[in-house]
Amino acid sequence: MVISGYTHRSTIHINEKLIAIIMFRSLSKVNVFKTPQAKDFQTILDFKRPNELSKCLMRSDEELGGYSTVNFEIDPQEQAAHFHGYLNLDPPADRPDILQSGYAMFRTKDQPQNALFGEKSWDWTNFNQLAMRVKGDHRKYFLNIQADSSLKTDIYQHRLFLNTPGEWETVLVSLDDFVLTNWGIIQDEGGLDKGKVKTFGIGLLDRQFGSYSLHVDWVKVITGESLSKVVNESRKKKQDDDFDFSDAVV
Repeated sequence: MVISGYTHRSTIHINEKLIAIIMFRSLSKVNVFKTPQAKDFQTILDFKRPNELSKCLMRSDEELGGYSTVNFEIDPQEQAAHFHGYLNLDPPADRPDILQSGYAMFRTKDQPQNALFGEKSWDWTNFNQLAMRVKGDHRKYFLNIQADSSLKTDIYQHRLFLNTPGEWETVLVSLDDFVLTNWGIIQDEGGLDKGKVKTFGIGLLDRQFGSYSLHVDWVKVITGESLSKVVNESRKKKQDDDFDFSDAVV
């Protein structure tokens, strides 16, 4: 009886080991224990997605009594967002405290607050380039990034340089090249904190009367293989159009 009981317990122990080995091998085949790889891109805006405009807001000097206009809507022909209007530099007639006027912009809305962790933000730590597909005119647009900083009015900015106004092109800008500004004045503080990015937007403040027009297809942050893919696709598109490889602005 003792030997029989011992044999029975040993058999159960062996069976449990066999089951554990089989389960481990099965789990290994479906990569349960495989370390997930970090994505090499993150989409900030893609205006082919439904309701993408609802993630953005627009502003102009009109809210202070100025005369500029701003529109931000989906262009059905281009199947992209259209940022357009008229920039007017005349200061408000009933605001003697405002001596200069003339700006228009759009940006992503503030991200929702979290009761435990406070304001949410994007983590762009693993990315090194901002990429976007745009079609603009000859106006001077600025890319605006709001991140964690000492003042709420701090904005990291970079000029949006276009090689081919009036045509679609892919623009690449290094995130390390954004400069901290406050009310248009360059600040001496450090670079962009990519781990705490709050908003992204594009603005016009070139001190020129007249209409403006900028189409935006998508905006992403990228690195690695996605960076190479964006550059190669951009070059191929340009080659198909006119055999010119200067489409990507770096």
